[in-house]
Amino acid sequence: MPPSTMQDSYTSTPRKMKIDRSNYFGRVASRWHTTASARLLACSAVLLILTLFVMYRISSISGGIVEGGIIGRSVAAFKPTHEWELKVRQSCVPKRLEEDVMVVLVTGAAGFVGTHVSLSLKKRGDGVVGLDNFNDYYETSLKRARLDLLEKHGVFVVEGDINDETLLMSLFEVGQITHVMHLAAQAGVRYAVQNPRSYVHSNIAGLVNLFEVCKAANPQPAIVWASSSSVYGLNNKVPFSESDRTDQPASLYAATKKAGEGIAHTYNHIYGLSITGLRFFTVYGPWGRPDMAYFSFTQDILRGKAINIYTGSGGKDLARDFTYIDDIVKGCMRALDTAEKSTGSGGKKTGPAQLRVFNLGNTSPVTVPILVDILEKHLKQKAIRNIVKMPRNGDVPFTHANTSSAQSQLNYHPTTNLDTGLRKFVKWYLSYYGVGTDHRLWLGDREQIV
Repeated sequence: MPPSTMQDSYTSTPRKMKIDRSNYFGRVASRWHTTASARLLACSAVLLILTLFVMYRISSISGGIVEGGIIGRSVAAFKPTHEWELKVRQSCVPKRLEEDVMVVLVTGAAGFVGTHVSLSLKKRGDGVVGLDNFNDYYETSLKRARLDLLEKHGVFVVEGDINDETLLMSLFEVGQITHVMHLAAQAGVRYAVQNPRSYVHSNIAGLVNLFEVCKAANPQPAIVWASSSSVYGLNNKVPFSESDRTDQPASLYAATKKAGEGIAHTYNHIYGLSITGLRFFTVYGPWGRPDMAYFSFTQDILRGKAINIYTGSGGKDLARDFTYIDDIVKGCMRALDTAEKSTGSGGKKTGPAQLRVFNLGNTSPVTVPILVDILEKHLKQKAIRNIVKMPRNGDVPFTHANTSSAQSQLNYHPTTNLDTGLRKFVKWYLSYYGVGTDHRLWLGDREQIV
C-alpha cells in the first residue's frame, strides 16, 4: 500500500476568530479557583509547559539532539577540504562503463545492511560514497571494523550526521550523486523507551533533511530508503502485505518509520522525487547488529550465560520472518536498478514521479525456540533457557512477509533458509571474536531485539 495520502493544499489560511479574552479567561479562572487541588493542577500544568518549552529551545539553539541522545550537542559546521573532496571523487568514480552505471550515496554505510550494500555496489563497478555518524547505540568497534573492510575495497565513508545540510550538499556537488540508498536510522524497538528523542532526530528530522537536499539537487537523485516491517504494528492479518493497514504502530520506532513513509509521499507528490521504501523483515547474518537476539544469544551461549526467551499471549512462542543479509542486499540492488528518475528540477516538480513500497522478507517465519535450537547445533553448545513473558515494550508476537509485489516488480526471490544463514553467521562470529575469547559486547542496559 502506498504511504498515506497527505493534504495537498498548503495555501489556505484558517479564519481568525475574534474572542472576548477578558470574559473568556475570567470564566476559566473562576473554574480553576474552585478548589486548592485545581490550583495545584494548574501550576503543575504551567510548569510542565515551561519545561517542555525550555527543552525545545535548548535543542533548537544547540542544533538538536544527536543520535546518541545527548541534548545540547550541535552538528559542527562542515568545511570541505581538498583532501576530502579528492577522496569523495575517487570513491564515486564508477569502474564500469555501462549506460546504467550509478553513483550512490549510502547513508548508514558502516551499519549492518549499509556495509553489505556498499560492498555489493562497489563490487559490480558502481561509484559509491558512504556517510555514517558512528553513534554508540551498540559497540562502535564493530562499526569501525566494518569501516576498515569498506576502505579496503575502495569505499570512502564520511563521518558525519544526516542532519548536516552543508555536508550533504557538498557530497552531492563533489560526488555527482545519481542515487541515494538511505539506510541511516536509529534502530531498535525497545531502546525507544530509554531514548525517544534519538528516533525523532534520526528517523524523522534526518529523513526530512535528506529529502530537502535531494529536492534541491539538479538533477535530483532517485532514492531508496529503509522503512521497516514494524509499521504493521498490531495488525493481526498474516502474511503482511503492502496493502494492509499500518496505522497501529506498537512502538515509537515503528511510528517514526510510518511517519517516514508519509513524508516520502509528500516529497514525491510536491517535488517529484522518485522514492522507493523497503520494509525489512528481521535481517540477520555476518557483521550483524549485536542488539539482535540471534547475535546476543550466540554471545551468551558461548559464555554459559542464561538467555531470555520471550513468549506472547497464552504462552505462545514468538515468531519472526528471519531474512538473510544476502537476500536483503539483492532486494536493495534490484530496487536501485528499477528506480526511475526523479522528475523535479531546481526543487520544482515537472511531472509524476515513481513512488513504491515493498516487503523484503524470507516468507517463512520461525519461532524463537527453533532459532535457539539451530544456534545450539552450530555452536555445539547447549543454551541455558529462561522462558519469560514478553514485556509491553513495543515488540510484536510475529512477523510474516508477503513478498509477491517484490517478486513481480523486483524479481526478488530469497534463497537462504535460517539453518544455512545461521551457520554462516556462526562461522563469521567465531572468526571475528575468536573461539574461547572472553569477548564483551557493549550493550549497556539494552535488551536484545527479537
